[in-house]
Formats: sequence, structure tokens, C-alpha cells
Amino acid sequence: MKKMLLLLLICIPFSGLTQRFNGGVLAGGLVSQIDGDTWVGYHKVGYLAGAFVSLKLSPHSSFQLEMEYIQKGMRQGADTVTNVGNTFLTRLHYLELPVFYQYTFAKRIQAEAGLAADVFLGSYDEVNGLEVPYLTVPYSAVSLCGIAGISCFITEHLKAGLRFNYSLLSIRNGHVAGERKILFEYGQYNNVLSLGFSWYFKPRDY
Repeated sequence: MKKMLLLLLICIPFSGLTQRFNGGVLAGGLVSQIDGDTWVGYHKVGYLAGAFVSLKLSPHSSFQLEMEYIQKGMRQGADTVTNVGNTFLTRLHYLELPVFYQYTFAKRIQAEAGLAADVFLGSYDEVNGLEVPYLTVPYSAVSLCGIAGISCFITEHLKAGLRFNYSLLSIRNGHVAGERKILFEYGQYNNVLSLGFSWYFKPRDY
């Protein structure tokens, strides 16, 4: 009897903690560019998909951990007036691991900010429609980015959100033409705007 009572006392707070966890899946589209190359503009279209788990700290605050595939990069077309010039395409494939602090206000609106580790999975580079099979300056195996966003709960399960995702460290292992110094070093930096949708397995409490 004493053992059963002790087990019950241990399980009660643990049960309360698990009720504050929620999980789900997410997917979305994005536009991106690489700052520090010689072109400007969000011309590259990509996508992301993954899963998440969140921990509710209070009625307004929560932490969220995500794991997702995300495609970044750049695209530059020929001159829009003369249709003359070279075309360039870079696709960068990452496993992204973000951690967010989220604050909910007005019941359905949520602001978030966090950091993410980008694990490099591979790349594809193209010039004038032909693949370029080599790089003189390789991409970093792991890079760091900062993310800020705002979202809205459409239903108790579904959330839509906008995010700004920017590299904090250079994504290349070395110097390249056109590179810029953004924060701590000269290099190239992923610059991404995304629209995503998150589906929570458990209904969210308003």
C-alpha cells in the first residue's frame, strides 16, 4: 500500500507536466536569397516540412523545438528587359533544428523568436541551365541562424505563420567574391521569408 501511494505521488506531478506538452507537424513555402553574392532579390522558391514539440510554460508563454527539412538558396535570371545574360541557381538543403520562445497575446496571435542550427545536407548549383559539379569554396557543415515570426491560430489545431530566417554566421568555409560582413565575419548569408502551417495533435487551450 505504501509503495502504491509513493508511486502515485511521483506520477501526479509528472502527469501534470506531460499535459503541458503538445506536438505536431508543419509545412510551408518560402522565398530566399543569399546575401554576399553579387545579386539581390527573393527570386528562389523553396519549401520546408517537419515536426515539432512544444512546452506550455504559462497561459501566454511556451517553448517550441522543431526538426525540419528546409531548402534555401538563390536564383538569378537573365535581364528582364533584354532577356540577355547568364542565369544562376543554387539550391541548399538543410536539416534545421530551431528552438523558439513563443508569446501568445489577443488569444490567437503568437510572436516568436529563436535560434536554429542548420546541418548542411547537400547543394545543387546551376549556370545557364547546366549543373556546375564543383565548388571552389565549400559550404559549412553546420551554420547558425536567427528566426523571428508572427502567427495566428486559425482553429484550435491549425496555425499559420510568417517567419524571417537569417544566417548569423557565414554559410561558406572561406572567402568568396562579393561577400559581406553582416555581424561577426565576412561571408555569405542565407536570407529567407517563409509562410508555414502547423497542425497541433492536441487542441490548443485559448
